Amino acid sequence: MKISRIAIALCLAVFIVLMLSASSFAEAQDTGKKITFNFIDVEIPAVIEFISELTGKNFIFDKRIKGNITIIAPTRLTVDESFALFTSVLQLKGYTLVPAGAMTYKIILSSMARQSANTFTEDTVPIDETYITRLLPVKNIKADEAMKMLQPFISRNGHISSFGPGNLLLVADSALNIDKLMSILRNIDKPPTYAEPANINVYFLENADATDLAKVLEGIIKGTRAATRTARQKKDTPTKESLLTDIIVTPDKATNSLIIVASPGGYDTISQVIKKLDRRRRQVFVEAMIVEARIDKLKELGSKWRASVSIDETPVTIGGFGTLDTAAMQNILAGLTGFSMGGLGNFLDIPITTINSDGTFGSSSMTVPGFAALFDLSEFNDAINILSTPQILTSNNQEAEIIVGENVPFISKSQRDLASTSAVLSSIERQDVGITLRITPQITEGDYVKLDLYQEISSVKEDSENITISVGPTTTKRATKTSVVVRDGQTVVISGLMQEIEENSVAKTPILGDIPIIGWLFKHKTITKKKTNLLIFITPHIVKDSAQMAAITNKKYLDFASRESHYIERELMIRFRNGVTTERALEIISQQGASVIRHFEATGVYRINLRKKQSVNEAVKEFSVLPEILYAEPNYKVTIQNREPEPSDEPRQD
Repeated sequence: MKISRIAIALCLAVFIVLMLSASSFAEAQDTGKKITFNFIDVEIPAVIEFISELTGKNFIFDKRIKGNITIIAPTRLTVDESFALFTSVLQLKGYTLVPAGAMTYKIILSSMARQSANTFTEDTVPIDETYITRLLPVKNIKADEAMKMLQPFISRNGHISSFGPGNLLLVADSALNIDKLMSILRNIDKPPTYAEPANINVYFLENADATDLAKVLEGIIKGTRAATRTARQKKDTPTKESLLTDIIVTPDKATNSLIIVASPGGYDTISQVIKKLDRRRRQVFVEAMIVEARIDKLKELGSKWRASVSIDETPVTIGGFGTLDTAAMQNILAGLTGFSMGGLGNFLDIPITTINSDGTFGSSSMTVPGFAALFDLSEFNDAINILSTPQILTSNNQEAEIIVGENVPFISKSQRDLASTSAVLSSIERQDVGITLRITPQITEGDYVKLDLYQEISSVKEDSENITISVGPTTTKRATKTSVVVRDGQTVVISGLMQEIEENSVAKTPILGDIPIIGWLFKHKTITKKKTNLLIFITPHIVKDSAQMAAITNKKYLDFASRESHYIERELMIRFRNGVTTERALEIISQQGASVIRHFEATGVYRINLRKKQSVNEAVKEFSVLPEILYAEPNYKVTIQNREPEPSDEPRQD
């Protein structure tokens, strides 16, 4: 009976164990089941027991596996997620799992994992912190090179070695890290890209400069090489990026062409870039007028002024009777808008006031060319002096420069000759003195032009001859540097360069004024201070094509021809300086082969007839260089019309 009872008890115990095992196994198969996975300061063996019951896996470990852990998982985890988290916690505590059979793992120290890890050669391996050994074949590069690249990514307790004959890598590490190493190896283990054979090609440029374009292309090639090196460092070498790395570009200045050494694919790529850069650049035609205005004289606007006009081809001087009011000056300045021939190609209506014989005042208008009006103000009233009217054509973003002046020697260095105590050796340098205009136009969107301007006015002071030769002449300089944005065809004015000049003049009685000491009783010294303001009028014109260039050229030709016809041939208007007697003036005119037509004593102006076959321009040059001549100019045709000026449709800009 006792034996029967014992047998029944054993059978019941075995049945219960089998039922529990079946229940655990069934629960382990339900990998989609989610559980709460939180442990607060729990011993590691207790967590191992829980994971074993949860997953149905067997774990082998000894009593050296100890310590407490804390795991907080705010969300519910699946069985697989719980097992992965468990392996990570063991890794953190210095332990790792090593497979020891079906559903069985050994828990050992991470430092011992190399000797105990299982070896895998298939692609399907566990992706967790389990330590494994994996053989990785290398197909396209040497195993030693691959090992050097992967070595920095091996974990502290991992190991990597190469097998040269089979071109294999042996890696012992966690399965998760080995998966990362395999991803890196796939990127670096690629077949080499063989470059196509290079050919020599010649590309003839139509518009761009070969030397400048070669520098641009060289920069592109260098940038591509740098990008390729960076990509290789990141283990990414696309084939297309290597097309431009082996290209050599050499400019030929004589034929304005590029000699390109490249593969067919590389040449096709670089030629597309060249076609986009080899375009005809738009040009900018810049008209400028540099004017020096006497501030003290401009304040006298509205007072008497002089203009030479003709009635029935007889010059008439409007001096003591004519006045220039503010509106007249505004008309003159308004004529500068859209100017041609340096801003002075249009006609202006200037209102004048006259005194009739009965003492009453009358009004009329005078139609004069714009340049004639300003020359009248400049030469006769000395209020506005046109220094230069340069015109220049340049390409977009290309600097242009105009220099009008003379090259003056300056002493840059002086030293005494050691061989002679009295000799002094001087080094001479020459500098440009005059008017300098430097312009760099840049065409922007909307037909606007950005102008980088540099304007300089320099001159040698008149009293420089009083300075000793060892010092050299004294120069004055006025310069401005600015950047402005102007619409195509509009005028911008730059001013504010002020200068104050002091002039000394002596009026004396002939002979008596030259007597020492007593001569001061017969002469008078006058000191005059005049203040000037430099104004620069700039008008850019965008030249888009050859047709527009031809139109501008034709217009300038017609303007010049029209200007030439605005004066009377073989006649000149000259004025002598103060102190020149009538006898001396007639003598000078006779010496030049000319004859006096009329002498305007009130203004000291002579209307003369030139010698035969002498042009007006030649006569102006010959008379202007004479020291006794204040100015010489053509006898411009100016008419007086007894009518009121017609009102303008456009509002006046004050």
